[in-house]
Amino acid sequence: MSFEISKDYPAILNNLKETIRQARMQATIAVNNILLIVYWQIGNTITNQEKAEGWGTKTVEKLAIDLKAEFPDMNGLSPRNLRYMRDFALAYPQFSILQRSVAKLKEADNQPFIILQRSVAKLPWGHNCTLLDRVKLPEERLFYVQKTLQNGWTRDMMINQIESNLYKRLGSLSNNFKTALPAYDSELAIQLFKDSYHLDFFMLSEEAKEKDLESALMTHITKLLLELGDGFALMGRQKKFEVSGKEFFIDLLFYHTKLRRHILIELKIGEFEPEFVSKMNLYLGLADDQLKSEYDQPAIGLILCKTNNKIIAEYALRDTSKPIGIAEYKIAQMLPDDIKGELPSIEDIEERMDKELKEQETPINARLKAIKQKLKNIQTEEIQIPVNYAILHNLFFNEVKSLYKVIIKKLTEFNEDFLSHSINWQCSNKNFNTYEQLDEFWAVEKNIIGLRDFIFSYSFDGFKKAGTEHFNEWVQLKLTIDTYYYGFVLINHNNQQPFLKKLYHQTLTESDKQQIINSIMTQLMDSIEWKIEKITNSKEAL
Repeated sequence: MSFEISKDYPAILNNLKETIRQARMQATIAVNNILLIVYWQIGNTITNQEKAEGWGTKTVEKLAIDLKAEFPDMNGLSPRNLRYMRDFALAYPQFSILQRSVAKLKEADNQPFIILQRSVAKLPWGHNCTLLDRVKLPEERLFYVQKTLQNGWTRDMMINQIESNLYKRLGSLSNNFKTALPAYDSELAIQLFKDSYHLDFFMLSEEAKEKDLESALMTHITKLLLELGDGFALMGRQKKFEVSGKEFFIDLLFYHTKLRRHILIELKIGEFEPEFVSKMNLYLGLADDQLKSEYDQPAIGLILCKTNNKIIAEYALRDTSKPIGIAEYKIAQMLPDDIKGELPSIEDIEERMDKELKEQETPINARLKAIKQKLKNIQTEEIQIPVNYAILHNLFFNEVKSLYKVIIKKLTEFNEDFLSHSINWQCSNKNFNTYEQLDEFWAVEKNIIGLRDFIFSYSFDGFKKAGTEHFNEWVQLKLTIDTYYYGFVLINHNNQQPFLKKLYHQTLTESDKQQIINSIMTQLMDSIEWKIEKITNSKEAL
């Protein structure tokens, strides 16, 4: 007796997996919340005893020893951690009550402070200790708590943002968002963009050019995305726009998944000049005409300069209708000449390292060195960004959909030779027959996340002149979606491998599209010719 799996089984399995993941997450949050309440109660007890009985350092150290003796398998009972618990209780006096009750608070209560005390319950203890050490103002602490929860920052990432003074930098850049954007988008944009960007994860000399700055940013793309903030997806560098026979290039092109807008960034190695605004205005107009789909909002421009005179910036932006922000960047500079002389030269360091390596070289080290050199010599396009919804959304609406239309127009050349034809797209258990159905599907994020294949089919039924030797024809083009690249497969009995692959920062060129169309038409015409020859030979035999 054969074992058959229901067609609904994959969906049921996925639902159960998601249920388990959610339950595990809720359990983790609940355990963390209970642990923080216990820590607060310990800290509150220490605080009260310090006031009433004059507890000092020795008593806290004894308490740590006694608690550890009773609970030897429990971490976090050191004297230092007990003092953190005391500070936690002092910082959030209503914490325990707020976690147990949602009763109405008095109108006189400090609402931001109440929100802070509720929010810290969602952070791990290590994050809370860092906030107690490094951030003293409640409103500033609430800012970092909320950003950490929104972006899923690790403790190190949160420390980096605190040290870069994100609280004071965010929302204060020179811009015209309030007049150029709808109210909701303007407030969100103001909060997303910073007055200055800390790009001190690399060094540049005083003689560096804008292309050097751009290249350095691409080398450290992960750190750049972290500094830009949540929601930025890199779409490319030196994006070319063509208009009236002229070419224009934008330094960096991003897509913001929350704003649903393209973000154009221009890098300037010097101080801000008013003419930068008019140039950005041109780029934004070109981006809206050539990149924006019907589901996107108009693009936003960000001009990054070494220095920014806010008064001049405000005048430059005053009568500009397109949304533009102007910010400074801060980078690490090369060492001054008077310090360089005190340090060994690069050549000296390399010579010493080579000497030490040769003395220690083993077969494994020699092989490692050879492989590293081979890796260095590989001349291929580097992966810049993995797949995400914004990229797939733009890929379909700006590239693939128009490709389908050209392919269909080409295939209709054979419609008159067959009794009927049909067009179909499919993925998983879904089928589509119209562009409207396609648009609805690709516009919803949950439909696209996890998608691996999307197949286009064009079928011809009943070749009219075949007589009793009638035959059908079909072509299938599969869009395959990998974590780091997308590709196209021309499905037939002998081949399931992509004949064209692209990284996600690479758009489909006209040459790529022509290659796809030529491959489809070649396969179809080869098959039709072979069958016509077969029919002809059959009739001649009679």
